[in-house]
Amino acid sequence: MENLTPFNCSIGIVTYLGRFETYFKPLIRKLHFLFPDYDIIVFINGHYDTVKQIQYLKDVTYFLRKYPNIRYVTNLEHQALARGWNWLVFMAKNDRILILNDDVSFNWEFRHNLESLPSVPDIFTLNGSWSHFVISKDIIREVGWFDERFYGTGDEDYDYKFRLAMSEINLIDIIINGLHNFVAPIGDAGWANVSNVIHEKYSEINRDFLKKKWLISNHKNKVDKTLSIYCYPEEWEIGLNPELEITPEYYPLRCLEVQNGKFIKFSFNIFLAKNFAKIMSLSNTFYWTSRRFLGAWVRKLFGNQWDNFRKRIFP
Repeated sequence: MENLTPFNCSIGIVTYLGRFETYFKPLIRKLHFLFPDYDIIVFINGHYDTVKQIQYLKDVTYFLRKYPNIRYVTNLEHQALARGWNWLVFMAKNDRILILNDDVSFNWEFRHNLESLPSVPDIFTLNGSWSHFVISKDIIREVGWFDERFYGTGDEDYDYKFRLAMSEINLIDIIINGLHNFVAPIGDAGWANVSNVIHEKYSEINRDFLKKKWLISNHKNKVDKTLSIYCYPEEWEIGLNPELEITPEYYPLRCLEVQNGKFIKFSFNIFLAKNFAKIMSLSNTFYWTSRRFLGAWVRKLFGNQWDNFRKRIFP
């Protein structure tokens, strides 16, 4: 895509309970210090362990209340990383969004180097990794949303790279000094109850779905009606599997009409994009907190009778 314009963006992060103390807190503190005037959105993912997740949500929402320029949306149950990316794009006030993993960091020069880019394409990775990439709403309109059928973590980036190639959009990489990726191994992933971990941090169910969705060959056996694409460390021939349904469109494209923090035209979807995260975060925090204290009060009052009743209702 040849449309090059001066750089500006929102910033989005997907995170979960396993990274809260070690990576997420330092990242947010640094973002708030270096980007206090930026639109920042956090997608707080869920977890299969409801007890741990409720406590985590209480802790992380309390922590984020100190940062007025950060909006967030919370989840009790695990959601696909692809869904997190879609929500960050959906909620962004700017046309472009810089999406970061929660295990990254940067030094003083990163903002200067980022804003010094004279012109940038509508999608690009930073420093050779999808742990930090920029995507525009124009790309989403043309290529579509990230495929949320990749339920865990991993290979949703390969899928999107294949789709970009089939749309004849060149994905470039830009080197920016001051950005560091820790490449932290996954620990107690939210999807760990439904998938094995492969390569220390990715979910096996995502790799299985990638193989189901795409016909892939590394030149040993040609695939009919395909194109060549280089995905490190080898060049592949790829083609969409005709037996699998096309990628569904999860959200209306008109919800992308928020640009530079302003309405292009009013619609309920745009209203949700601007306000839904704040409303849901406040209401869900109240729900989780009241549920926790109400549950403790009921157990204290009724003792084992309550647990026996709950087991009969919810076996």
